[in-house]
This record gives sequence, structure tokens and C-alpha cells, in this order.
Amino acid sequence: MRKGKILFFLLAAAFGPSRILGQALPLGQWQSHFNYLSAKQVVDAGSRIYCASYNGLFSVDTETGETRTLSKADGLSHTGISTMGYLPEARLLMLAYRNGTIDFAYLNEQAEPDQIETWNLLNETQGLPADKAISRVVFKDNLAYLATSFGVLVLDPQLRQVEETYRYIGPNGTQLAVNDLAFSGDSLYLITSQGIQATSMRGDVNRQYFGNWKSVTSPGSASGIALFAGAIHAAVPGKGILKYEKGIWKLVYASNAPALRILDAGEVLTISTQNAVLTLDTLYAAQNFSSPFWGNIRSGIRKSTKALWIADQKNGLITNQFSEFKQVSPAQGDTTISPRSDSTITDLNGLSWTRLPETLGGGIMVSNADGSRKKVLSTSVGTGTLPASKVNSLALDQDGFVWFAGAKGVGYFIPDGVLEAARVDAILPVYGQRRLFNNEECTALAVEPGNRKWIGTRSGLYLFNEDGTELIRKFTSSDSPLPSDVIKALRFEAETGLLFIDTPTGMVSYQSDTKAAAEHIDRITIFPNPIRPGYSGNVGISGLTGQSTVKITDLAGRLVFETRSEGGLASWNLNDYTGRRARAGIYMVFVVSADGTEQQAGKLAIIN
Repeated sequence: MRKGKILFFLLAAAFGPSRILGQALPLGQWQSHFNYLSAKQVVDAGSRIYCASYNGLFSVDTETGETRTLSKADGLSHTGISTMGYLPEARLLMLAYRNGTIDFAYLNEQAEPDQIETWNLLNETQGLPADKAISRVVFKDNLAYLATSFGVLVLDPQLRQVEETYRYIGPNGTQLAVNDLAFSGDSLYLITSQGIQATSMRGDVNRQYFGNWKSVTSPGSASGIALFAGAIHAAVPGKGILKYEKGIWKLVYASNAPALRILDAGEVLTISTQNAVLTLDTLYAAQNFSSPFWGNIRSGIRKSTKALWIADQKNGLITNQFSEFKQVSPAQGDTTISPRSDSTITDLNGLSWTRLPETLGGGIMVSNADGSRKKVLSTSVGTGTLPASKVNSLALDQDGFVWFAGAKGVGYFIPDGVLEAARVDAILPVYGQRRLFNNEECTALAVEPGNRKWIGTRSGLYLFNEDGTELIRKFTSSDSPLPSDVIKALRFEAETGLLFIDTPTGMVSYQSDTKAAAEHIDRITIFPNPIRPGYSGNVGISGLTGQSTVKITDLAGRLVFETRSEGGLASWNLNDYTGRRARAGIYMVFVVSADGTEQQAGKLAIIN
């Protein structure tokens, strides 16, 4: 670039209209798109209420009603919470996942996570059953009592150690699944797979010995148990609320509701049917609450005299904290990729390519616009040479090639003359001296504007170059916010550069470093800008035409970095050519289109 042009760019950037626009989502950032309406449990953490849905977690500020979602991108270890518990003395929110993993989230004074630590002992311990889900967490004397499918674990959350295990406590030492538990005086009561069990909590009692547990005469198939007004109470669907006193169950509130639950126990006992809530005082006088939003109540708490927070599996979190009952769940968008657009695609010649189900023999059917000419591409040599008959996804790339993902890898066809050709063979990319994803099932495909290929498998997500011979990036659930290694579907949104990834446990999106190319370089956006201390991501420059040249210099005109755009976006990892982090200061960003006819400039500030 001539000195005159550089000077022009400097003057234009310094004195002309600003080219640094509103910042976009940082490159490499993840977002969750979970269903927050499938609310399962709610807990009180002081100034914030936490609510878990089937695969999501969010909190609500009890003063303002502002919501905040939390996911693996925020430090959580997994997706899919089975239960939660809160210990006010330690400001500890305990999150138990369906796979048995536990997160200890320590909250700050604003009741937001300040530190999250993961405890994976259940998955690392031999001899435990496959189902390690925890159904209930109850704190007593700073210890956590966990109701599990194989008994009760007593955990010291501060020391991260198991104090006791009540596992073989059934008749003759059989193992029992525990669904709920409650304390009364010096006794512990459990709802188990074989009725209600109880034991003494005295220090001289060995609770690991089944002989020190007794079966309590059951009032029916109890759905929950709680201490209220100094006595144990149980909810029995179809019967009502019963009080345990002097070895006898006494009916204190009759209800034939088939989905009766105990939600909370404090000054009043809060209970629910499937779509109604009521409270019982110590004399068992009932106060009823109703809301059109209640369709399948799963959990609830009573925070103040009248403030109820109800987790409904159909309509999310509902509260009357601010006035009448209203929904306070986060804004709900698409939570899955539906309908999928990768079953049938149209190539640049107007031919339709459709993946056939295995019930019809699998493969790919190609047909012209009116359907008068058709050809089925199969595993047979010369008529497709597919590596497997099962095809899961189709995509058209920027070169007009038709890519497929199937049970034994990926490949592509050159569609020109496919209906007339006597022989049609798939082209199978080679990576690492073998066929790409040889004998591994590939479930989904997405093509970027820069023609790179995103490939979903049952073991993670991969980004390859345009012909599938170079691996650029790989994500799994263990090293990224992906909720699962199994990828169901992919969709790339060219306008924003977002890749949507659908998995069996929820959908997330990833901000890639490419997006659709602009027709002209009218203005560029540099984001984030300025770069603040501690930022470790990439800088994005968008608004570019395809294959634009981007040069970054210091104010003295020394070249620091140069690259070409992927589609309409280029990125910089903030390292110079020597691999060192760029120093604090002002940097110039120069952009020239691929044909050299369009130029733009901008400024970038780095603060260290």
C-alpha cells in the first residue's frame, strides 16, 4: 500500500465519520437457547430466586424482576439439573445434575454466582448404580442430605467429603431408592421405594446399619414429606395431607387431587394440586390461590406473607411478588432447530436433492424441477458410491457442491450433469491419511459464507476447511458449553455469523468468526472496542466483502497483523507476528476489497 493511501486512511479515520459502530457479540461466545418454561424447581437465595427448568437455570431479582440466565458458558459444569438446595449461612447454592455431578455455586452479596466448584465423586466411585440422579437436597447443621436412587448421602459441602452413606437400610439390608426426606426432632424420615423409613439422629446410633431403621406405617403412596408445626406431614395424592402423631397418621386436609404436592413448610404449609395452590395454617384453615398460568405445578416457595413463587412445567416461573400472578421467566425464543432444512436442498442447476429414509433403502434421490427425471444415489459403485446408505444431512456449499453427512462419514457430489452421467461417484475427503470420519456417524452439516464446513457427530462438533482436509476447530461437552457431545442438527445464520447447535439436552449458539459478505465496504464494525484489561478473545472486523485484505498497524505505520476475511468478517487474536500480545495503544485497521476498488479504515484501542 502506498504511503499516500495510508496517509489518506489516517486522516479519514482521525477526522472523518466514525467507522467504529455499536459492538457485536464477541467472537467465540456461546449462548443457550433452552426451554425456560419447563420449570421444575425454585429456591430462595435471598435477593434472588433461582429456578431450574428441564435443561436451563435462571434467577430473578426479587426487587426489580430482572432475570439472568446461567449455563455452561457462565461456569456451570453440565446441563440438566435434577434438584437444588440453598445454605444461607455459606451463601451456597448446590446444583445437582441428572448425571450425578454436583456444582457448588457460592453467591456474592447480590446473590449472583461468584465462584463455582464442581464435585464429581458419584461418577468416580465404583459400585454405584447407573442412575445417580439426586431427587432432593436438605441442609441440616451445615451438612447436605441427598436423596438418591441408592439411598441417602450425607455430604460436608465445605470439606467436599461424604460423612455417611445410608444405602442398605431396607428390610434385611436391601438397597432403597429415596425420593424425599425430612427431619423431626432427633429423627430422620425418608420416602423410599418401599414406603416410609425412619431412624434416630442421636450421635450414638449407627444409621448405616439397617437394623436401626424402622418402617413407618404408610398412609398411602406419599408424594412428599415435611416438618410443619412440630410434626411430620405427608402428602398422599387422592387422599390429602396427613399428620404423623404418636405413631398414627391423621388426615388434616382432605383432597382427592391426583397430583398433590407439598411445596414449602414454614409458618404455613404450602401445597399444590396440578393447577392450584393453597396454604394451611397451624389450625389447617386453607387459603386458596389461583392463576390461569398454572397448568402443571412442580415446585414452589412462599417468600413472604403472600408472595408465592411457583415453578410450572408448562408456563415457567410464576409469582405474585410484584402484583397479580405473572410469568417472570426469561424471554422464550426457538429452543430447537425445527423444521430442519437439510433433508431436501436445491442446487445451483435447480435440481432437488433429498435424503431418503432407511425404510426406503436410504441414499439420496436427485430430481429435476417437475419430477420427470430422477436418479437414486446409493452405496453401489458408479451410482453414488456412498460410504453408507444412511444419510442424515445435506448442504449446498459456496462452490455449488452438494455435501452429505451419514452413518460412515461425509463427502460431496459435483452436481453438474448428475442426471445424465453414466457414472456418479461421491468424493470422500481424506484427513489424517484416512477417509474423513471413516466409520463414524456424522449427524449434521452447515456451511459458512467462507465455505468452511461445520460437521456434527455423536462425539462432538468439528469445523473443517472448505474441502474437509484440514481441522480448524473442535468442541465437545467437556471443553465447551455444548450441553451434549451428540449433535442433532446444525443451522448457520449467515447474517449474524451465529451457528445454532441442537443437541438432545438443549440448543446453543456459537458466534463464529465469519458471516455473510457485504456487497460493498460502506462501513466497518470493530468489536469489541476498546479492548479492556483481561479480555482474552478475538477482535472482529465485520462489514467486509469476501476475501477482503485487513491490515492492522500501530500509529507509526508499522504492520502488526494481516489477514483475509472469511465471508464478511475477519478476526485478530491480538498477537503480533512474533506471537506476543499487542501492547496498549491505538491501532489503525485498514480494509481493502479483493479487487482493490474499495477501502475503509478504523481505529482500535487496547487498554492493558
